[in-house]
Amino acid sequence: MQLDECRARVILEATHAAWSNGDIEGVTRHFCDDLTYFCNTGGPDGGPLTITGKVAYRETLRQILEVAESVSVSEYFRFQDGIGRAKIECYIRHKTTRHTLVGSYRQLITYRDDKIERLEEFHDAAKMIAFWRMISGEAAIEKALLAE
Repeated sequence: MQLDECRARVILEATHAAWSNGDIEGVTRHFCDDLTYFCNTGGPDGGPLTITGKVAYRETLRQILEVAESVSVSEYFRFQDGIGRAKIECYIRHKTTRHTLVGSYRQLITYRDDKIERLEEFHDAAKMIAFWRMISGEAAIEKALLAE
């Protein structure tokens, strides 16, 4: 059976609902084992980040949820030629500092066999880098003060 726009949207929305509930297994159940995740920011040097495989993707999600809570929803979705295009509205709140980043980003979603095979995210890179630098710096200061 060919994947249609309705089913593709349901799969994407299920991943965002699971993410918003902190359910990493719920997120990853909708991905192929050999998935590729690409983000235009988030790499060690602040550049692009690519993750290959469900195990590595699950670990990345776990690391994020250890320090932050997040909610994301699809505000726009189109599906053509096996590719989904979505605009995602979201927030992410750091658990320690309570700083919150609110915004939107784009996703390109490639499907295979009723699962997501490739997920590409395009964020405001400067905004993301500034947010993560700010909270990591403030969290380190708070940790040092608590240790005294």
